[in-house]
Amino acid sequence: MSKAKLYYEENINESNKRLEGLRGITTALAIVRLVIVILAIVTTYFLYENRIFEYIIIELGLYIGVFIIVAYFHNNRLEEKRKNQIIVDVNEKGLKRIDGTWREFKDKGEEFLEDTHGFSGDLDVFGASSLFQWINSTNTKFGRISLANILKLNKIPRKEEIIERQSAIKELSDKVDWRQKLIVESTFKKVCKDDVEELITWATEKKKVGFALKVIPYLCIAVTLAGILITIMKIIPFSYLLLVFMFNYLVVKILTKDLGEIVNLFHKHQKDIEAYSNLLGLIEEEEFNSEFLKDLKSRINNKENISCKKEMKSLKKLIDWLGDSSANAYYLLLNVTILSDTFIIRNLESWRGKNGKYLEEWLKVMGEFEALSSISGIAYNFESFTYPVILDEAEIYGVNIGHPMIGEKAISNSFSLKGKEKVALITGSNMSGKSTFLRTIGLNILLSYIGAPTCSESFNCGAFNIYTCMRTKDNLEESISSFYAEILRIKYLIEAAKRGEKVFFLLDEIFKGTNSMDRHEGAKVLINQLVNCGGMGLVSTHDLELCELEKTKNWLVNYNFQEYYDNNKIKFDYKLRDGGSTTRNAIHLMKLAGIDFNEYK
Repeated sequence: MSKAKLYYEENINESNKRLEGLRGITTALAIVRLVIVILAIVTTYFLYENRIFEYIIIELGLYIGVFIIVAYFHNNRLEEKRKNQIIVDVNEKGLKRIDGTWREFKDKGEEFLEDTHGFSGDLDVFGASSLFQWINSTNTKFGRISLANILKLNKIPRKEEIIERQSAIKELSDKVDWRQKLIVESTFKKVCKDDVEELITWATEKKKVGFALKVIPYLCIAVTLAGILITIMKIIPFSYLLLVFMFNYLVVKILTKDLGEIVNLFHKHQKDIEAYSNLLGLIEEEEFNSEFLKDLKSRINNKENISCKKEMKSLKKLIDWLGDSSANAYYLLLNVTILSDTFIIRNLESWRGKNGKYLEEWLKVMGEFEALSSISGIAYNFESFTYPVILDEAEIYGVNIGHPMIGEKAISNSFSLKGKEKVALITGSNMSGKSTFLRTIGLNILLSYIGAPTCSESFNCGAFNIYTCMRTKDNLEESISSFYAEILRIKYLIEAAKRGEKVFFLLDEIFKGTNSMDRHEGAKVLINQLVNCGGMGLVSTHDLELCELEKTKNWLVNYNFQEYYDNNKIKFDYKLRDGGSTTRNAIHLMKLAGIDFNEYK
């Protein structure tokens, strides 16, 4: 059993044991709370019936005090119970990532799909059964966006950056307990994954505290205290003090006219801020060794040496107070005596003035740690995966390379495209594994660039911009046929190559929407053009005549997949072989579909 699988199963068992104990405790405390309420009602009724009024307040106070204590412990146990259930869920997801049942995960990252992206659609980076769905453990919007941006490879990192990222992924893969804390904290508070921009907008808005807000509350407090004192001394009647309270309430409403919008904003994001505070606290407290992670962490510590954890916790306390003051009658008394809402506004403005410009950067760093933690799960879950060697040369080769998302069913193949070789032509019969092999190479290159280990015994690759043309479909809204959609993708590829980009292309059955003569001629010219522009890559085709290019082009090498028959049933071993294909199976598959070639020739 792998280290990861053992860890997940042990965590599940331990958490389930704790859950079993907590269920009994929470049930008992719930019963105790009910009993306290019943006893309070019965006792109060008894004292009332027997005219013992002087003890009613005392006994109610005692019952309320005991109830608050029991409720406190009950709520804590309920939170502990929920956290343990989250731990079970997190570890069960870890097992599903290993055993291949992860395709049931709800978050598929479908909103990140782009028809014009160079490779993400063809390599199943987003959407159903995608790389994102497989590895994503982020829960915040910042984490999801960060992970999506990393997987899109909008900018190919330099060799040194990839090596630094590998070091970071290795370190995080070993910090499995810490990574799970990140997931638990963000899951526990049910963070909002949308509309976080309004929080950033509030933080970055420049607004100074006015003179009135600085001075008037203190004057009102002074008048109120004087009023209370002279009322106690019976110099003025109590009714005048009520007028002071009413005046204070009016002043609070005028000075905090924008408070309603702020209350709504922070009520919506109260759990978010608590989760962000906890996540940033975990990051700030953790020690990292890799330069990549240390540099990333340094971004939450600004030039003023402000503690991100401390400042986020202070914001959380302000928001907790704000939430309570908007819904609790007790705070009405504070408002009419010490004008508490005005001080909340001042403290929020003070916090914004000090930290608002840093908040977005803090949250982006938090998101990057979430994204890197998701990627590091690959390294932890699959010990057989190996970190690639990033080459200076434009070459790709490896031993026993498999499709990373297929799991144990993946068939591994060794592959080489180096030296003078620039194009690998992959031929073979239908369903023999050509398209899957192209995705295998493409996904392992992608894993290499994001610092993750690859599904291989060894993998070596240079740095390229990946372009694919594998799945093309028509677009009725834009009157685009599947063939024209394919032409548009080829156009993007050629333009990139002409711009001088180091292009690595994966082309699957190109120009399949036209006749065989045009397809053959078009493919031959395209391959030549891409190589002349410095590109390299893999091309799968049924056009066996293209294999003849190997005789005149020393930069082209042929590989093939084959089928075999067992009791008249077609079977495949999905093993890559040298040379062009010599077999065909289309007629056999047509016969299996019921097409009678003997009768209707």
